[in-house]
Formats: sequence, structure tokens, C-alpha cells
Amino acid sequence: MARSSRKSSSAKSGSTLFGILIGLIVGLAAAVAVALFVTKVPMPFVDKASRDPAKTLLPDVRDAPDPNIGLYGSSAPAGSGADGPTITTPSPLPDIPPVASSPGPVAPGQDSIGNLIASLADAPAAAPSKPPATAGAGARPVVPGTEPPPASGKPAAGTQTTYYLQAGAFRSESDAQAMQARILMLGMPVQLQKAQVNGGTVHRVRVGPFKGIDEMNRSRERLGSEKIESSVVRP
Repeated sequence: MARSSRKSSSAKSGSTLFGILIGLIVGLAAAVAVALFVTKVPMPFVDKASRDPAKTLLPDVRDAPDPNIGLYGSSAPAGSGADGPTITTPSPLPDIPPVASSPGPVAPGQDSIGNLIASLADAPAAAPSKPPATAGAGARPVVPGTEPPPASGKPAAGTQTTYYLQAGAFRSESDAQAMQARILMLGMPVQLQKAQVNGGTVHRVRVGPFKGIDEMNRSRERLGSEKIESSVVRP
């Protein structure tokens, strides 16, 4: 019983080795066949790269068509080449006597301009007279002896304006008198005026009078420095 099992195991191992050997032989044969096929069949890219440019034969230039065949004369034999296009020599012209060149006619305008230039060169150059100064538009002619007097920068005495500075308007007369005393201590002329406003009596404290704007502005600045507000009024 033991002998039969040993025989069966040895037979199985022998068949396995035989199968592996046959597979190797078949694979080797297939590889050789593929290699022979690749080496024998021409490859377009490999064949083009392996060509020697020095051994590549170019077509003969003499067999190329002539591009100037249309320029040849009709008498040229077919297929005969020429060095270049035919040039026809012009026939000589008959003898013609030379024509003397004569000056063209002078335009009458040019002649008159030349005469004018010559006359101006001969005549003494007269200095142009300076034109009198023209008055501006809307200006009136000045008659001698009737010139208007120059305008003075100061206004006339009768048109001088009188100004006052009002330092406040109080219901109480005592308040108005207290403000009047403060302004009198500054050395400014001040006066009290009574007025009826909305049915009640108002006491106005007015500083002045001032005969000019400059004097009024100086007094107003002085009042402002003493914390006294004022406004410009007219009598």
C-alpha cells in the first residue's frame, strides 16, 4: 500500500516538470519568431532615420522642367534650353537734328513784378509815418480848454455818512446807564436814546457819531476787546 502511494506521487511530480519544460520551449520559440519578424519587416520611422544623407540620390537638375520656357521665341527648338530670356534690340532711330532749347514765354505777371521791384529799388525808402493814436470805442473828442477836472478820490463834504455803534437796548434805565458808564471810561462819546418798541420803552446805548468807516471800525474793535458787543446803525 505504501509502495503504490510513492509511485503515484513520483508520477505527479514528473508530469509537472514535463509540463514546465514544454511551456519554456514554446515560449522561447514564440520569442524567436517575434524577433525574426521585427528584424525582417521594414519599419518606416526606423528606416527613414537610418538612411545616410550622403547616399541619398537627388533627381538630376537637367531633368527638371525649365521655368523660362514661356519666354523663349517660337523659333527655339522644343526642349532646348537657353541661358536667359531673349532680349530684343531696338532698331536705331533715323537721324533727327537737335532742337535748340528756347526759353519759355515769360508770364506777364512775372514781368510786371520784376518792373515793380526795380522801381522800388530805385526810389528812396520813405519812412512810414506813425498813425495818430485812435481813441477807444465810445470815447468823446476832447476840445481844448474844456477838459473835465480830475476826479478826486475823496467824496464831497455834503455826502459824508454818519455812523453809530449801538452797544445794547435795555428795558431798565439803570442797566443802560451802567453800560454808558463803561463806555465813557474808555474815552468814547456815548448817549442814551429812548424809543417805543411794542408798546414799551427801550433805552438804547449808542456810541458816536463817527464821520468815517475807519474811525467807526477802530472804536468797534476797542469795544470788542472790552467784551462789549456792538452793531452798526445810522441815525
